[in-house]
Amino acid sequence: MDGSHDLTMRRFPCRPARGLALVLLLAAGPLAAQPLTIPRFDFSFSNPGARSLGFGGAFAALADDATAAYANPAGLVQLTRPEVSFEARLRRRSPSFIAGGRIEGTPTGEGLDTTQGLVFHHDHSQGLGASFAAVVLPRGRWSFVFYGHELADFQEKALSQGFFFTDGRSLPTRESVDLAIPTGGMAAAWRLDDHWSFGLGLVLSRVSLTTRSEAFLPDGESLALLFTGRSFGGSSFPPEQRISTTTLDFHGTDLTGTAGALWRVSEQTSAGLFYRQGARVRGTADVISGPALPLPSPVASTTSAVFKVPDVTGLGLAHRSQSGRVTVTGEVDHVGYSGLVKIKNTDELDIGSREYLDAWEYHLGAEYALLQSTPIVAFRAGGWVEANGDDVRQRRLTHLSAGVGLAARAWQIDLAGDFSSEGDSVSLSLLYAF
Repeated sequence: MDGSHDLTMRRFPCRPARGLALVLLLAAGPLAAQPLTIPRFDFSFSNPGARSLGFGGAFAALADDATAAYANPAGLVQLTRPEVSFEARLRRRSPSFIAGGRIEGTPTGEGLDTTQGLVFHHDHSQGLGASFAAVVLPRGRWSFVFYGHELADFQEKALSQGFFFTDGRSLPTRESVDLAIPTGGMAAAWRLDDHWSFGLGLVLSRVSLTTRSEAFLPDGESLALLFTGRSFGGSSFPPEQRISTTTLDFHGTDLTGTAGALWRVSEQTSAGLFYRQGARVRGTADVISGPALPLPSPVASTTSAVFKVPDVTGLGLAHRSQSGRVTVTGEVDHVGYSGLVKIKNTDELDIGSREYLDAWEYHLGAEYALLQSTPIVAFRAGGWVEANGDDVRQRRLTHLSAGVGLAARAWQIDLAGDFSSEGDSVSLSLLYAF
């Protein structure tokens, strides 16, 4: 998910000294010099497991391994023997961010204002580590799973010169995001009959999020110049030109739920439905004025804030050929990004938020299995599209995936990769059944 830069505070409780600082900042509203800024976020709700990754994430209607605990817990009833599984994943991230340009109007040709449309740069990072582990225990019509999953673990940085629009410009910003969400959970599935199964789960998430966003005046420019609409310079981000620093800090745990249903329409066709609730934690929003403001000393304000991991709802359909060699599956997911970050006052009223747009994801995947080989060899390919954005930017990102799997009676190995212009993932999954 992509968020962007500035967040306008509609109201902010303050003492007189604080009020002066915030009035100066708010007065520059048309120039996007708002006192509280929220950096961008790039979530990926890719299912755990290399098998699911190879299908392009279209797994809700299959859900036939331990990662069903996350993708659709109702599918766990398809596992008839106890098993353990483990996944390691390599992530190379290169999310884009707004580095400059013009969002509306015609460029003036002065200073940095020479480009029609927004200019994007990329932040590059990578990480390798365990991302999923599970134990599955079937019991008659029931199946139980205990698992751990790394929902998010990344750091991002961005330097932006701001963007121009009809009435002015946004300020240069320097931003950082540090987010980690390890989770642990359990789920149970129950088979009603040969056609229907249902699943429920509990997830304990530990959320750690720290963001820092600094707004600067362009080099050599004063705050007064911003009000003239003639500010076209760039910034090298010197400390003396800093207007404000905003820090969001969230650390806490939350217990949430998951639910799913699986319908075997026929021997060849199945449909899946799931709902995943996101964790919600409280934190603080701190803003401190910088030396570029004409104040005798820095002024700071603190208020409470809420960070909400998006809820996800999905519906999938899968079909296997009569021979069992070919499987085709699709899925549509809705990701509730609206309300990602809320700033609260002492009466718990929302006094500041950004208009993040909910996202839709469209997944499609296929598999061809060599059933006569020992072990069985399966080749997978898929793709998915995520469409999301906020009140500054909308985005449509395409992923392509491919994978291969080896399956014997007691073990299974799967390898898959997911590739897009803003990041790649490579997954290796191991499974052993007792």
